[in-house]
Amino acid sequence: MKKTTQSCFLLIILLTRIVPSISSTVNYTDPTLEPVVTENSIIRQKIIDSQFKCYERMNRAPPYKKKGLFCNRTWDGWLCWDDTPAGRLTAQNCPDYFPDFDPTERASKYCDETGNWFRHPESNRTWSNYTLCNSFTSEKLKMAFILYYMAIVGHTLSITSLLISLAIFFYFKSLSCQRITLHKNLFFSYVLNSMFTIAHLIAVVPNPGLVKRDPVSCKVLQFFHQYMMGCNYFWMLCEGIYLHTLIVVAVFAEEQRLHWYYLLGWGFPLVPASIHAAARARYFNDNCWMSVDTHLLYIVHGPVMAALLVNFFFLLNIVRVLVTKLRDTHRAESNMYMKAVRATLILVPLLGIQFVIIPWRPENRLAGEIYDYIMHILMHYQGLLVATIFCFFNGEATITCLPLPYCHHSDTAEYPCPGNKEKLLILPSMEDLL
Repeated sequence: MKKTTQSCFLLIILLTRIVPSISSTVNYTDPTLEPVVTENSIIRQKIIDSQFKCYERMNRAPPYKKKGLFCNRTWDGWLCWDDTPAGRLTAQNCPDYFPDFDPTERASKYCDETGNWFRHPESNRTWSNYTLCNSFTSEKLKMAFILYYMAIVGHTLSITSLLISLAIFFYFKSLSCQRITLHKNLFFSYVLNSMFTIAHLIAVVPNPGLVKRDPVSCKVLQFFHQYMMGCNYFWMLCEGIYLHTLIVVAVFAEEQRLHWYYLLGWGFPLVPASIHAAARARYFNDNCWMSVDTHLLYIVHGPVMAALLVNFFFLLNIVRVLVTKLRDTHRAESNMYMKAVRATLILVPLLGIQFVIIPWRPENRLAGEIYDYIMHILMHYQGLLVATIFCFFNGEATITCLPLPYCHHSDTAEYPCPGNKEKLLILPSMEDLL
């Protein structure tokens, strides 16, 4: 399961073309694209591994027992082909060795009526048809640019909305309370993450020359991107822990020590990000750490998924307490907390769903395009969603004084708080939306 890293890698795949190449030592046939010696050890190793597995499979498979002529099982330099009856076209998914190969497309090989693999008329050598594997149509390129600019626009809108929200929270002193402090830190983490992502999209993704040079700076940028992504989700966990402690454990306790939240939100994500960087440098040191074809990403994504799961159960437990224990008492106060919980409860699955559905991209072309658009909105417009739900469309002012004397709703444009000379900012409530 992958997050923004996979999206960025997809963009560079679609925006750049790397000439497909394999080691000449495995060139037993003549695929559509002429193989050349490659310096990319990762691609070469993947092909060698596939070749080894192919020969193992051919040795283990029983002899062909059907009647009639057939073409012998073979390794063509890129893919493994089974015994095939004469006069039949066999096909399988394209390999994923090269950035411009689409694994959802099909490669084919024809066994002629004489029981021999088809030979190309120009070279008179056995030939497999890989032409569809890298058939970059104008539609694919157009979609690549749309997704690319969608990502940049999404993060730009996220930064703008988050900075406006932070200005609101800092300017109106009467909004100062512990939960708003948590909001501020969550917003800061999203601002920083969007800044690193935009830098990556502008400086690295459209620059294959930079990726080929593989400077340390692009790996440092990737490290901070992974770190800030972790901060996003662990500050969301802090929001859930705070509400759970406030409502379930302490029953509307007035104050909590926030230094533990700072440690969890800003400190803990450094651990998986650092371990991932060290492991990546040692075991999978690809250029700019762009590849998502490694289980090492689970070092970062595993804790994020755990945080989402824990947070979701925390919030469900909070709802249970508010519904059951506060039905007859603290009715107004409970209602205000419930609105805060509902906003957080909506965000947790909304911001975490991409970790669940990333592996399930539809094979159908139209469904795949719809999937890509939805995933880009979920991944690159998160900051805008967070600012909208936690600030612009959320009646935060109605809970900022809680559990101090409750500021009752009125029809006027202000919520005066007892004991506070300042007046609270009125923000539209999500009550009707949720």
